[in-house]
Amino acid sequence: MEVLDMYKLAENENIDILNYKWSNSKAKIFEIDNNYYIGLDKHKIENSIEEKEVLAEELGHYYCDALYYINSDKIQKNKCEHRAMKWAYSVLVPVSKLKEKIAQGFNLYDLSDYFNVDTNYMNNCINFYIDKYGKI
Repeated sequence: MEVLDMYKLAENENIDILNYKWSNSKAKIFEIDNNYYIGLDKHKIENSIEEKEVLAEELGHYYCDALYYINSDKIQKNKCEHRAMKWAYSVLVPVSKLKEKIAQGFNLYDLSDYFNVDTNYMNNCINFYIDKYGKI
């Protein structure tokens, strides 16, 4: 998936993506009167790959019903962040395709190029799947 695919998913769900300057975040999803918005701080995002990764996580909050309030406790926030990242990983780096590419001998850099994600993101994704399944 590419960054335009993330915008299309948001459009299909009637989620408006707004350019908004955040003090401590690259993006946040929020709901007002049953309408959803993603505030994206493009000044903090370096490239389209990072934009795709950030949007995937914010959409993960929406698709997993993992929104929380500013005053939610840390445990609740962490649960919601975990569910959102789980969704983002499954969309950007499906485990079945990841297994296939690893079997073909792809290394971390090959994998990040193939899935068009940052190497740190790819590494975090691999670690997530290893924690979940024990091995890939």
